[in-house]
Amino acid sequence: MKRLFMAVMAILLASVSALASHNQRDIVDTAIHSGSFNTLTQALKAADLADNLKGPGPFTLFAPPTDEAFRQLPPGTLEVLMKPENKEQLRSILTYHVVPETITASQARRLNSAETINGQELRISYLKGVIGVNEAKVTQPEVAASNGLIHVVDRVILPPGTVPQVSKIDDMLAQFESQAVEARREAETLESGTRNSLSWQSHAHYLGTMKEQVTDMGKMLAKLEASKSQATHFQEKAIEAARPHLEDMAQRVGNAINWLNEDRRSLTRADYKDNLHGLWVSSDRLYTDVDTITDYHEARMRLNDLTQEPIAR
Repeated sequence: MKRLFMAVMAILLASVSALASHNQRDIVDTAIHSGSFNTLTQALKAADLADNLKGPGPFTLFAPPTDEAFRQLPPGTLEVLMKPENKEQLRSILTYHVVPETITASQARRLNSAETINGQELRISYLKGVIGVNEAKVTQPEVAASNGLIHVVDRVILPPGTVPQVSKIDDMLAQFESQAVEARREAETLESGTRNSLSWQSHAHYLGTMKEQVTDMGKMLAKLEASKSQATHFQEKAIEAARPHLEDMAQRVGNAINWLNEDRRSLTRADYKDNLHGLWVSSDRLYTDVDTITDYHEARMRLNDLTQEPIAR
């Protein structure tokens, strides 16, 4: 009997010791130890927030588990958020998941909102036994930590106005490509016109059209360049590839217009013809380079959706 008693006591002491060891883990270490929050913990480290959440607290963390929750974000969003220049944007999103007090599941059922450490409020709801946090749902409440609680939610919770504009940049690049197609068509007509005796009036018309096209493309490219921090890696590459070709096109269109204004017979000169050939080459390379990169970017996004694996840069 004594031996049985001692054995039971040993098991109880071991259980208490294990529980105490578990409860000594802070929110960050609890998330890491679980193995279910890999993307979240990487993001916390990238945003320099891990040390904050290892503080005394108390904190309530609404934590999206696994990479699946992050893959529900618009394509390319996580890649953009993890860029060093977007650290503040990432911090804003992550701190929107943290409330600077302990909120138990029973308390959450009686709340309408909770202020996060980024200063904005989360909407709290309770319907049919499920706690809602904005558009997310709590799937596992009250994972205990030494400095607070973790409530597992089914998706990333985004504060207003913080989603990177990846899809918008895709649309802008598509518009830029369409302009590049038109410019290449005009350049091809001009280049072939040097062999087919196109009149100087036709040259003047096509060059005037190309000047407008290059100007419009320059304005669009400036907008794209201003959006680079919100672009994916391959969107950035497409934007960067366009600049030298477009500048060469602008220079060649300007040269052709000046020569034609000075002497209408310029269109028969070798340097005029060489200039128009170079214009066609630059317009073709502009379209081809941008189109190739954006097609590759779109293919990777589609592949990511199929494989359900995060894209590594």
